[in-house]
Amino acid sequence: MNEKGPVSANSEIILNIKSQMQQMNPAQTRIARYILENPDRVEGLSIGNFAKESKVSEATISRFVKFLGCANYREFQAEMVKSNILNHERIRGYAGVDNMNDVYQISQKIFDTNIQCLVDTLSILDCKAIEKIADLIVKSRQLWIFAQGRSVVTAGSLKHRLHRLGISCTIYSDSHEQAMAASLMKKGDVVMGISTYGKSRTVLKNLRIASSRHATVIGVSGYRGTPLEEICDIMLVSSSNEETSFGFEPSCATVAQMVMLDCVYILITNSMKEEASECFRLTCEAIESERE
Repeated sequence: MNEKGPVSANSEIILNIKSQMQQMNPAQTRIARYILENPDRVEGLSIGNFAKESKVSEATISRFVKFLGCANYREFQAEMVKSNILNHERIRGYAGVDNMNDVYQISQKIFDTNIQCLVDTLSILDCKAIEKIADLIVKSRQLWIFAQGRSVVTAGSLKHRLHRLGISCTIYSDSHEQAMAASLMKKGDVVMGISTYGKSRTVLKNLRIASSRHATVIGVSGYRGTPLEEICDIMLVSSSNEETSFGFEPSCATVAQMVMLDCVYILITNSMKEEASECFRLTCEAIESERE
């Protein structure tokens, strides 16, 4: 199973906080939200004032910074200073968009949020995981994907690309279909679970069944430390700006996950070489015949 541990403070700390939010308790979540909403202010606060403003105890602050991988509060502040220098214009999700009336202003906010999410995802991208996933799919020549809700959109993007390469890919969004597919899996099979928050009950339940049948389980999510990560052999994690978007459910995590899976697709294409070229030729001809 995928090894899980504290995120290193050597990584950009704002991204660390965002990727860990789904596993935080209520007090930690209050601290995290305060940091995300007031990054410049936090770096200058004493631990006592920070505790007072985020409405938690100093001991809770100390535990929080260690949870992030910092040795102490002083190291946390140093990381915040570096983060603020590097990310002075960080985009904070869709927060505030409900107070905007100008179409261009709204559009700019949405574009900027998605661009920021892609940049952040690249900075935490696990290239070794992408390489392993591509290799597994090439060897298996087929992939099962369990997804629900908008994660089906992400799954559909990968399915379309794999079909262009002659690789079988089946998406299961129905709970009964997922259960049946998982129960018939065997060693050598590869199944991918896509869940933005890593908590989709149906997907998790059926991935556990697939794992018990010795299938290789891949996870795609927008957060670290989720129940999904505990099940999976390999994880791909994107950045996400949803924790500061207050119910708008922005597209950024979906877009970032589609781009990560595009990286997998290109590695598969490169490894197949001449075979991929022939598949592209045949499928392009087939699609062209459907156009007027």
